[in-house]
Amino acid sequence: MNASSSGQRESWSARAALAVLGTGVALPGDPISTDQLLQHLAARFGVDVYRRGTALARLLGISTRHLSRPLQQRIEGTRSEHSNAELSAQALRNALTRAGARVSDLNYLIAHTATPGQLVPPNIAQVARLLSYTGPYVEIRQACTGFANALIFANGVLTQQQSGLVAIVGSETGSVYFDPLTVTTDKGQLVNLIQMGDGAAAVVLGSAGAADSQITEVFYGCSREHRPSAFHLASGGSDAPAAGLPHFEHNFQSIRRYGPGLFEQGAVAARALGIDLQNMHYVIPHQANGHVAAIAAQHLGLSPSRVFVNAGRVGNTGSAAIWLAFDELQTRLHAGESVLALGAEATAYMFGGFRYVRR
Repeated sequence: MNASSSGQRESWSARAALAVLGTGVALPGDPISTDQLLQHLAARFGVDVYRRGTALARLLGISTRHLSRPLQQRIEGTRSEHSNAELSAQALRNALTRAGARVSDLNYLIAHTATPGQLVPPNIAQVARLLSYTGPYVEIRQACTGFANALIFANGVLTQQQSGLVAIVGSETGSVYFDPLTVTTDKGQLVNLIQMGDGAAAVVLGSAGAADSQITEVFYGCSREHRPSAFHLASGGSDAPAAGLPHFEHNFQSIRRYGPGLFEQGAVAARALGIDLQNMHYVIPHQANGHVAAIAAQHLGLSPSRVFVNAGRVGNTGSAAIWLAFDELQTRLHAGESVLALGAEATAYMFGGFRYVRR
């Protein structure tokens, strides 16, 4: 555990012994190419941003994404079977299947999302109903680093409870906050359209003896500096009840200036746990865009070939991003190989991660 000169904790870290039994994902519908997306926007809403959108997609390195909404109306919810809770439940079912486990084997269910289907009761309550799960659950309202806090809680539960399993699911359905009629005048809305994607991903964990492949360390922290949020959902909370559709706002200058440094802070926390980045076979950074492998590699002193990124195909999926990449990377890993996840979140400049060893 690191502390500043004032005695305040700079980051939280711990050795862990979390057996990884299975992972699973759920993506809404078929992948949508940038070309398809921009042509649909012009045909349905009479909004032509094809040239700007295509250039932005190249800049961000994102070619496809999955959307939970049909994009038929200016303001609309998710499609049937593609709500946040439904995607979360499907990802959990898939993870349990891979783990060879049943819902009844779960002792605790932990969720993290920034775009729940409903605020109260928590989104995870609906997930529990869909799964016929009757045990305890908790939901963390957090985006790109929610996975790290979820692991901290899971580690505490499994340390105290030596039997049974804990499942974590990260999910986002933020496409519902995109307003197609403002895309020509609001650069942030165009970025949201091109960069972001929807989806859910889950992991089933057990105590140390449940499997050989394990998460062995976990850490989470926040930047010391109090900076304005670089990415936030405007209106909708009790401070500013929404008069219209809530929307994501970007501070692009702040993201460019301070965002990459969060990877470095995460690396410092990892080194404090004795983790040598040069010995990692793969690093999974937050999947901000399709070019983040080169960005993270530069800041961490690694070869881009060792930085795993799938954002080019699924977009920036926020709270689901690390678990989606972790699930896909499983197919490439061999016995004895290790992975370091490095999450970064510009909503309040947070970082977090874990080390995983495949055996």
